[in-house]
Amino acid sequence: MKLKSKLSSAILFATMASTTLPCLANAEEISVAPEWPINVPTVPKEFDWILLKNGELVAGDIISMYQDEVEFDSDEFGIVTIKMKDIAQLRSKDVMSIRLDNDEIHEGQLIVTEDKVSFIDRPEVSIPRSTLLTVAASEHSDESLWDGNISLGMNFKSGNSERFDYTLQANARRMTSTSRTMLNYTGIFAEVEDPDTGETVKTEENHRFNASYDWYYSREYFFRLPSFEYYTNEFTNIEHQVTLGVAAGYIIYDEPDSKWDVYAGPSVQYTTFEQVAVDEKEDDTTPVLIIGTNYERDITDDIEYVFQYNAKFVSEESGSVIHHLETGIDIEVVKDFDIELKAIIDRVEDPIPDENNVLPENDDILLIVGLEYSF
Repeated sequence: MKLKSKLSSAILFATMASTTLPCLANAEEISVAPEWPINVPTVPKEFDWILLKNGELVAGDIISMYQDEVEFDSDEFGIVTIKMKDIAQLRSKDVMSIRLDNDEIHEGQLIVTEDKVSFIDRPEVSIPRSTLLTVAASEHSDESLWDGNISLGMNFKSGNSERFDYTLQANARRMTSTSRTMLNYTGIFAEVEDPDTGETVKTEENHRFNASYDWYYSREYFFRLPSFEYYTNEFTNIEHQVTLGVAAGYIIYDEPDSKWDVYAGPSVQYTTFEQVAVDEKEDDTTPVLIIGTNYERDITDDIEYVFQYNAKFVSEESGSVIHHLETGIDIEVVKDFDIELKAIIDRVEDPIPDENNVLPENDDILLIVGLEYSF
């Protein structure tokens, strides 16, 4: 979510006026109004600092900079996203790793001004800011390279009948200046009381785990080397399903408020089925062509829209075409917490019949209202 103008009234923000503070090497002096008790050290040790072009001064921790946006963690306001075009100066307390658009990697305690990039511990380095591609914590720093979120959606109904269901999602990401590692888990469970027997009957349970490693070749191209998915859903007759592959991706556009990329590549998939008809195979191995897209857009400073879709073209014995779509909005409520409204749609073109030759439904549709915590 975007940094809000109301943050300017907080104690960690200051408006430039008359009193000057000592500044870093190769940086302009910063003026801070004397009524604000802000102490910005020449060499930051406790906080990273960002000076916005409108004069606001932000203290916290730099998570990363990618696609011309800085993810910044403030103790007061949680994780916020700040556009690079709004930043007049940035100073890091830890060693950071940066990547330039010519694939050069540099590390050091970072200073970014409106026109150049330099380092406190390497004053001889001066790099045009326009060539800066990514920023991430260095493996040599004390900062964790991981961040992520956890969301939980629950629904309970009582009365003439009882129903309980929940959805758990967890996402973790490790960013460096050249790569991104992502781990994602979604678990769905539902049970309902049988009105005739009074017994609780499970009506839904499935689990999906994805892992991928992306290497950024340039501003437009990335390679997924490799991607992995594990999926199980007894109600669609899938006992275990493992997919392993690679992909190439292209960033269609990358704007401050919206991003859109596509990817495609070959994989191999192995599936074991819960039940099969007599004389049918209990498992299947198939080559896969996977295509997918990711789209994000900031509707407002508080509301973000997300759309993710992929299709796996497999053998007829494994379902012909397997679709997975997730779309919804995140609404920031306070600090690190968001309200999540999401739809998850799974479709198998040719579902596999069970031992009684009963076909599962082609489509599974789930609507989620949950609370998301970012860390």
